[in-house]
Amino acid sequence: MKAASFLLGFLTIGATLFVAGCGGQPTPSGNSGETSIGVLLVAHGSKSSTWVHMIEDLAQQLREPILAKPGVKSIRLAFIEETSPDIATEMRAFDAEGLDEVVVVPLLLAQESTLTNTYLQFLTGMRSEAKVIKQLKNEGFDIYYPKARVSMTPVLGEILKKNVLRRVDALRGTDSGADMGVLLVGYGDQVFGQQMEELMEGIGRYLKIKTEMDTVAYAFCGKLTDYSGAPVVEAINEVLELEDEVLVVPVLLGVDEMLQRDTIQAAVNAAETASRVRYKQDAVLPDPVVNEWVVEKVQEAVQRIQDAGGKTVPSPVRSCKPDC
Repeated sequence: MKAASFLLGFLTIGATLFVAGCGGQPTPSGNSGETSIGVLLVAHGSKSSTWVHMIEDLAQQLREPILAKPGVKSIRLAFIEETSPDIATEMRAFDAEGLDEVVVVPLLLAQESTLTNTYLQFLTGMRSEAKVIKQLKNEGFDIYYPKARVSMTPVLGEILKKNVLRRVDALRGTDSGADMGVLLVGYGDQVFGQQMEELMEGIGRYLKIKTEMDTVAYAFCGKLTDYSGAPVVEAINEVLELEDEVLVVPVLLGVDEMLQRDTIQAAVNAAETASRVRYKQDAVLPDPVVNEWVVEKVQEAVQRIQDAGGKTVPSPVRSCKPDC
């Protein structure tokens, strides 16, 4: 792979509250002896209202198909930072509903990252190490150990390849792509840079198989680089030394103006030959494939609970007002 090697890291995302049932009222957990399940969608968080609304839209679209799964009584959306409510608040709410199991769905892009390893696993009660818990408390996080048993689905990483290919094809249009290269732009993670590199290289290999483009580079633009577009400018110029044009594709869950506009777009404008750069300020979302994948992973998690001996019953039929 003709890949530019730059600062590596993890990609940012965000979230807000999402409660099942009408008027925020919990759905009854069922009769004694029945296993009741809650689903917690967890995202990073962002100060961008555009980004937050994209995550809220995703959660709303997932509500009905997830609540249709046997035993699933409630679905909520929480964030790790930047946006409220936090994970502890939603875990307390699940316990108040008397749920037995909580399936956590990370709306994150990399399986190994600071968000998943240092925050998410501990904030959901799946792991407990005194040193890490102390660190999280010092950072201002509310620590709550739920009564419900918690399990977690994989992150979104495995479906990124098709998503990125779709957006590359849209930028390429009717051109063959033979004289084009691709630049993937992510957020950044100082600790888990190697894992992010592997994710980007996996997407690059997939693009080479599925297109006529054989130059794929990657750069990062978030906190790791102080939101500087300099690494993106450098990567664009290096790709243009090899190809006639470069397609710049953000590998970010939602659209955050500070990243897609103020950092990446500014870098595109600063490139030596910006006319040879194609870029759209888009993101992974919206994508029906993401919705389908989340529902599929929830179904697999419910099945594992059943296979482990948990008795589940179909969710009750809900009658709600149009604005419920």
